[in-house]
Amino acid sequence: MVKRIFAEYLSGKGAFKIAKVLNSEDVSTVTGAKWTEASILDILKNEKYEGDIILQKTYRENHISKKKKRNKGELDSFYIQDNHPPIIPRAEWEQVQMEMKNRAELKGNFKGSDKYRNRYPHSGMLYCGKCNAVLKRRTWNSKFSCRKIVWQCSNYIKNGKDACEGTVIDDETISRLDIKEPTVIREEIKNGKKHYSYSGKG
Repeated sequence: MVKRIFAEYLSGKGAFKIAKVLNSEDVSTVTGAKWTEASILDILKNEKYEGDIILQKTYRENHISKKKKRNKGELDSFYIQDNHPPIIPRAEWEQVQMEMKNRAELKGNFKGSDKYRNRYPHSGMLYCGKCNAVLKRRTWNSKFSCRKIVWQCSNYIKNGKDACEGTVIDDETISRLDIKEPTVIREEIKNGKKHYSYSGKG
């Protein structure tokens, strides 16, 4: 399956499309879950498939809670090359990393770019009231006359409803609000209708 995912990506498919195809074929992950864009990207970025390993990617916060956290420089980590036989040839793995970078640059989807920061007036300003993730601007039914622009929880988009029930709000509604600071969008269903409330993230 790993080899197929790498091959599909290099053939031109995106992570979202690959996940959609696998789910349509009823192919599940090793844990039995549905594929998501995030789970495909995790595989494409995982150095283990080229035979390398990073030690201490995560660590336990303390001996009481034993909560596992991603190591972002709090502790030393160690990169070991050729630790085990690769599933993906190194040249192919590196080709995929370069392809991901090139696609991101073409779309302006890399940190530091003006497009990444200022693509839309409310980018990075709206947050999900359920999980506090950033809301992402999306176009629903883009190929049809019922095309609709919404802002949707990025955590839900990437990881599915198991991670967050998701918050969705119309761009038309957002445009009527005078939002000038980070804002949390709270969504409630009352008598079968959606109601929203807003508050400053601070």
